[in-house]
Order: sequence, then structure tokens, then C-alpha cells
Amino acid sequence: MAQGGVRLRSAFLVSSIGDWIYRFAAPTLILQITGSALSAALAYVLEFIPYIVVGLVAGVIADRWDRRRILITCDCLSFAIALVIAAVAAAERPSVALLYLCAFLLAAVRPFAFPAFQGFIVDTVPQERLSRMNAWTQTVDSSLGFVGPVVGTAFIAALGVPLATLVNALTFAISALLIYRIAHVSSREKPAAGVRAELSGVGRDFVAGLRILRSIRPVWWGTLLMAAANFAGFVVEGNLVYLILQVEGLPAVALGAVFAAQGLGAVLGAVVAPRLIDRYPTGRLLTSGMALSALAMALPAALPAVGVIAAAWAVEGVATSVIVVSWFTARQTVVPADAIGRVASVSRAAAYATIPVGALAGGAVVGGALAAWGGPVRTLFLCAALVQTAVAAATALSPLRDIHEAVPAPTTPGDP
Repeated sequence: MAQGGVRLRSAFLVSSIGDWIYRFAAPTLILQITGSALSAALAYVLEFIPYIVVGLVAGVIADRWDRRRILITCDCLSFAIALVIAAVAAAERPSVALLYLCAFLLAAVRPFAFPAFQGFIVDTVPQERLSRMNAWTQTVDSSLGFVGPVVGTAFIAALGVPLATLVNALTFAISALLIYRIAHVSSREKPAAGVRAELSGVGRDFVAGLRILRSIRPVWWGTLLMAAANFAGFVVEGNLVYLILQVEGLPAVALGAVFAAQGLGAVLGAVVAPRLIDRYPTGRLLTSGMALSALAMALPAALPAVGVIAAAWAVEGVATSVIVVSWFTARQTVVPADAIGRVASVSRAAAYATIPVGALAGGAVVGGALAAWGGPVRTLFLCAALVQTAVAAATALSPLRDIHEAVPAPTTPGDP
């Protein structure tokens, strides 16, 4: 089991690196071909759309089919699509339409891997080690969020898009091999009735998954409140580039310092989260994390200086990691093992849906009449802080505060 845990962590690390390479390779190539920043941005946005749409169905597949096979299949498909992108990039006249199609297909594969991975963690990792595994994944995500933009763009600039995309393909192949070598612990197998009979129950199982989510009140409230917290965060984060570079007129290094502080804070939060989970009730950690996040957003509203913003965003990074690790661990403990894929997918879809909404709302605040109250920086952080304060108060008053007392459900209630 220990060796399987190492392989699972390694597979997550390698495939996450591949995701980051892809995240910059496709937009970079499209920018080189078209010279249009809007066209490049569209390729980047494509990453989020499948999580909102495809991700809902993906959770059902992850609960009905063998999760190990799903992960291997996703990595193999990602490997093949990345090879096609590398071939297109090496062509004399790359097809932009084909690049968009490949970018979308690659983005559509990853939502299937996410719920399968969440379920596979439950299948393979002992319950007492769940917080450590979640802390590892959060540390990897935070570290890549910190160094990914710099290293990813430098990597592509050094190797070129075709070779960088080929390396991207190899990361998915390595991930598939690592998952393949993990001992098979799941009993989910394709039914004898065949694929058609299996797919006919997808809609029924999705509805059943929503009922399960509603029946576990702390998880239901947590899903809603996590989405609201994500909205508050992206009110600011979606507009930081404009605020710092355009409104404040600061150099790019100032923007880098803010995001670097957030990344370092997130890594620190992921490191300490398992220790906090061992010592304190999860509901209390979630409430405290939400309150700490509200405080971090309020600080720049009081003193809108770039140094304060960087310090506040470091605190925000700590709070976010503690919340994420605590939430994932509690959800994996309380939700039935055969429904974790659907619950994880619905939660991820809700969270991703708030990204464009929060960013657009923040942009409206910056450009609207409210900005005249005390300047766009102060006004934006104040609005985000007010939303996050409401989220923290709702967490303290909702069933989410008692999620550590919820009785784990070993089977899927009401599932046919």
C-alpha cells in the first residue's frame, strides 16, 4: 500500500506538470500563428468549460466504472491528443481550427480524470492517511501555481512548442504507467450486459448522486459555500493584473510578487493542514479558514498598498489550502465510496462556474460608480471581503460546521 501511495503521488505530480505545459503550449502556438491575444486567451479559457459541462457526467462514469482504468484511459487519450498537437505544431502551416479542437478535446479528458482520481484516493489510501494525500495534491497544485507560469513559459521558449508538447505527451504516458502499476483494489467492473446497458443508467445515477449530495447536509452546504468562497476570491484574482499594472501603474515584478506570495502561502497552508486536522475538528478549521480569508481580503481595503496586497494574498493562500485539504478529507470520509465521483464533479463544476462570474463581477466593480468611493483597489477588496465575511458567517451557522460529527455512509442510499 505504501508503494502504491508513492506511485499515486508521483502520477499526480507528473500529470499535473503535463497539464501546466499544455496550458501554455496551445495558447502560445495560437498566438504565434494568429498574432491575436484574444485568440490565445480563448484557447486558455477552453480549459474551464469542460469541467462545468462534461464534468457532471464524468462523475457518474467514475462511480460506475473501474477508476483505475478510467485514469489510465484518460492519460492514454491525453498522450495521443498531445502527440497530435505536437505534429500540428511542427507542420509548416499549422491549422488553428485543428489546434482549437485538440485543445478542447484534451481539456475534455481531464474532467473525467478528476473524479476518478478522487475516488481512487478513497479506494487506495487508508482513511488515516487521507489528509496527507490531500495535502500532497494541494502542495503540488500550489507549487505549480507559483512556478508554473514562469517555468512553463520559459520551458516552451527554450524547447519550442512542438518539442515542449512532445514532452507534455510523455508526462501522460509516464502517469499511465505509474497508475497501471498500482495494485487493483476496486471491484467495479464493466457489467455483462455491455456498454449500452451501462450508459443507459448514467442519467439515473446522476440524479441519485444529487439526492445523495442533498441528503448529506454538511456536504451539501459545503458545496454551496465553497462555490461562494471561490466567487469572492475571483472577484479579486480575476482583476489583479489590471489593478496592479494599469490602475496602480506598477511594474510586472510587483504583480509577480503578489502571486508569488499567494503561492508560498498556499504551500505553507498545505503543509500544516494535516497537523491541524489531527488536532482540531474539521468544522472549526473550515470556519476559521473562511474567516481568515475574509480578513485577508479586508486588509487591502483598509490600506491599498502593493506590500499589503502581497501580505494579504499570502494569508489568503494559507487559508485556501487549509480549507481545501480539510474539505476534501471530510468529504472523502463522509460521502459513500461509490458516490464520491459524482459529488466531487458537482463540487468542481460549481466552483469553476463561479470563476468567470466572479471575475466579471469584479470588473464591473472596478469600472463602475462604486470605484469612486475610495479607488478601485480599495472598493474591489472591500466587496470581496464582504462576500467572504458572509460565507464565513454562513459556515459558522450551517451544518458544515459539524461535518466532523457526520456519520460516514458506507453505501449509496436509494441507489438502484
